[in-house]
Amino acid sequence: MKTLYLLRHAKSDWDDDKLTDADRPITKRGKRDCQLVSAELQRLERRFSHVFCSTAKRAQETLKRFQIDSNVFDDADIIHDNAIYTFEAAKLLAWLKELPQAIDSAVIIGHNPALAELANYLYDGKIGHFGTCTFLELEINIEYWDQLRADSAKLSDIIRPKQFR
Repeated sequence: MKTLYLLRHAKSDWDDDKLTDADRPITKRGKRDCQLVSAELQRLERRFSHVFCSTAKRAQETLKRFQIDSNVFDDADIIHDNAIYTFEAAKLLAWLKELPQAIDSAVIIGHNPALAELANYLYDGKIGHFGTCTFLELEINIEYWDQLRADSAKLSDIIRPKQFR
């Protein structure tokens, strides 16, 4: 059994058209949403051991806010990987299939539509809206990451910031 946690980056700023997509920061609402979701994870006494984060600024800032606002990533091995800066589920799935087999659970901090499409591919139901700063947990009935396939996961938890606003 493997567990995959997907965290979409917090709401990002589109105001400065001089910035590249990768350089867009999170907004004030994004910072508040990080605080709300990370506080709920902390309340649930969740701790994570492996975190893989997109190199985009908004994903990096989301990770940083979680680290500031909670202890859920305090003991985590954190990897910043440009391969997670993708909008294609197929690329993200291929990347996941290469994870070391010794890793039983992983947090991915990334982007839509890749995260939403990946979740809907793996989950044996329909996730629905996967808004910014949404966190979801999928329990996947596999022994090795390279066995990831359609409809192999069960949705264990979903936390949306709007639940706490």
